[in-house]
Amino acid sequence: MLELLFVIGFLAWLVISALQYLAQLPASGTLSAAAIMIPLIACVRMRILARAGGLDFVRGTRAPVPPERFYWPLVRHRLGWRTALSAAVAGAVWPMAFTHPARMDAAGGSLGGWLAGATAIVTTAEAVAGAWLYVRASQRFNRLKPGFIGWMRRGLYRLSDNHEFLSEEPLPRQKREREAVY
Repeated sequence: MLELLFVIGFLAWLVISALQYLAQLPASGTLSAAAIMIPLIACVRMRILARAGGLDFVRGTRAPVPPERFYWPLVRHRLGWRTALSAAVAGAVWPMAFTHPARMDAAGGSLGGWLAGATAIVTTAEAVAGAWLYVRASQRFNRLKPGFIGWMRRGLYRLSDNHEFLSEEPLPRQKREREAVY
């Protein structure tokens, strides 16, 4: 019990220290706005991308029907390129938002900071929405896709006797014992 309290206290100290450091940065206003706006914009954009790409099955519990299965490879590539482009633009704009922070004046550097901050927030939200939609849609077709999630599921399968990580039915007890011999 004491160890658990120590771990919780240590994690709380790390979070508070990180927040204090971020509050001292000149771009803390942009970071605060990003913490609030990115999840909201990403949720809206994910719904729009799902509707535009014909991936409405992602929101429901039904399995993808055959027409959706046929055009998923095309939509997957388009969604991947869009997400990669948004992530690249966000990666290029965030350093500008940090070096030229937005201020409450009308100077050229401040306006550039406002523009860089807004662009960084929008492109990061687009990248998050695209990545989240890509993962959710891939999971509907194959529980082991994308590759990183498949590696995690296989690792959890090897660590435990639970077959649901590979989306399989559990084996009967006799078959599991026989399988354990090999």
